[in-house]
Formats: sequence, C-alpha cells, structure tokens
Amino acid sequence: MSEETTTATGEQEAYEPDPRRWRILGVTLVIGFMALLDVTIVNVAIPSMRAGLSTSASTVQWVVSGYALAFGLTLVTGGRLGDAYGRRRMMLVGLAGFVVSSAPVRLAPTAGWVVAARLVQGAAVGGLPPQNSGLIQQLFRGAERGRAFGFFGLTVSISSGLGPVTGGVIISLLGEQNGWRYLFLVNVPIGLVAMVFVARMVPQRPRDLTCAIRGDHLGAALLG
Repeated sequence: MSEETTTATGEQEAYEPDPRRWRILGVTLVIGFMALLDVTIVNVAIPSMRAGLSTSASTVQWVVSGYALAFGLTLVTGGRLGDAYGRRRMMLVGLAGFVVSSAPVRLAPTAGWVVAARLVQGAAVGGLPPQNSGLIQQLFRGAERGRAFGFFGLTVSISSGLGPVTGGVIISLLGEQNGWRYLFLVNVPIGLVAMVFVARMVPQRPRDLTCAIRGDHLGAALLG
C-alpha cells in the first residue's frame, strides 16, 4: 500500500516500499562503519607514527585531529549536497576521494604528507553519514524506520569501539616501525567494493527532482 509523502522540495510523491531497502541499508551501514572506524583506528598508532616519521607529538596529533575536524566540517554540507544531487552520487564521490587519499599514505615520506592525506580523507567521508540518514528517511516508514535507525546507531557504536582494537592488532602483527602505515590501507578494498554495490543498488535521484544549490559559505565558515 502506498502513502503520500512530501519531498525536500515540497512536492508530493507516493511512497512505495523498495523491495531492496534492507540490502541497500546493509551496504550503506558498511560504508558508515568504514568512515567512523577511521576516526579512532589511528589513536593507538601515535607513538609509532612519531617514531617512524621522526616528528613531534603535536604534529602527529594532527593525524587524528585533522581527520576529525575535516569530517565534522563536511557533515552538514554533505547532507545538503545529498539533498540536491542525490545520495548515490555523493556516496560515490566520497568513497572515491577516500580511496584515492588513503593509498598514498603507505609511502608518505613526511608527517606533512600524512596530515594532508588525513584532511582529505576526513573531508571525503564526512559527507557519507548524512547519506545514511537520508536514505533511511527515504526508504523506510513507521516501525521499519525506527529499526533502521537502530541498526545505524549500533554501527556507530561498534565502529568507534573497534577502531583502537583493530589498530592495535595491525601494529602488533606488522611491527611498530611501519605497521601504522597499513592502518590507512584497511578500508581501501572495502571502499572499492562498496562503490560497486552503491552504483548498482542505491537509487538515483530523479532528474526532475534535482535542484540548484546555493552554498552557505558564511555558515560553513562559522561552523569551522
């Protein structure tokens, strides 16, 4: 049975449950897990990075703080862009930016290169969690929506808790000198596979609903 809903542009459309909605949710939760895991996975690697890059503790802190800062700054803007241009497009753009910025860290010669890569990583994946929320709002109604958000909240909790554990295991297995470099490669294969599933499963925004967007530059600056 369909029901009338109001879109972000104020238009009325009939809601028809997508038979693939739970599978789509599963794909997006994997992406959310990957993005949030990377917030905490490097926390235990700070001493190793400082020794391996021969740099100061304050510089290495930017590897963690820079990612979190860029991640937070793009959350609101990423949600707005998803409303305007579609969730699938923004997820593909974010995943592509994350994969491209993750791979070079393996060979980064200085701490500056690592910090720059982490800033790009954070900016790229900061727009992904709003797409999760937007897709849940789009694909689910009623009690199903509550369960979907429950799964999303569980994903946030698990990914944040597993980050330090995963980082510690990788460093212990691969060594403290260069093991930390592999922390940045964990999500590269996940991101590549996720891009394939997003392109195939996540619904595209209809062309007639695509709207122009005005950037709130002052708001973004105040948020920063």
